[in-house]
Amino acid sequence: MLKVYLRTAALLVTVLVVMAGSPTISKNQTSEADTVPQISQNPQPQTAMVVSVVAQKDNRVERLEKYFRANASPFSGKAQNFIDVADKYDLDWTLLPSIANLESQLGKAVPAYSYNPYGWNNGSYHFASWEQANEIVANGLRTRYAPTGVITPWRIGRSYAASPTWAIRVAGYQQIILSVQ
Repeated sequence: MLKVYLRTAALLVTVLVVMAGSPTISKNQTSEADTVPQISQNPQPQTAMVVSVVAQKDNRVERLEKYFRANASPFSGKAQNFIDVADKYDLDWTLLPSIANLESQLGKAVPAYSYNPYGWNNGSYHFASWEQANEIVANGLRTRYAPTGVITPWRIGRSYAASPTWAIRVAGYQQIILSVQ
């Protein structure tokens, strides 16, 4: 999602630079003007828009790590993997941790040695590691639930979980993660 915003901003800046760099040129009726273009003596007033693009440091890993530590999650030290997997499958970076929070209290309530914080396959699926769980679940969300477009809790909720409040609760956790500074 961040890539889309950056591309859109770059395109907007390019268009504005091209528009701002195009002076009004007219030709005078004299023979000298036939060979040398002149800037109009009475140009129309023009409005210029100045756009400033400021790159911000991507602090998602630090924010997510802080969230995991504050909740005493076994995911502490794994925030980079969550971000990498979310970017790989074009997921909101808060989605996997939010589902894990709802389904297993951020990995604290999982079946023994299952590494299944997502309740994947009704909780009976066993992963070899948290990283493998992130990879398989993210891939499954992308391929099973939403092969194209934005994946939101509301888009996948009815298929992912039986509870009619699942999506709103996952979205609530997403907002909590986003508020971490």
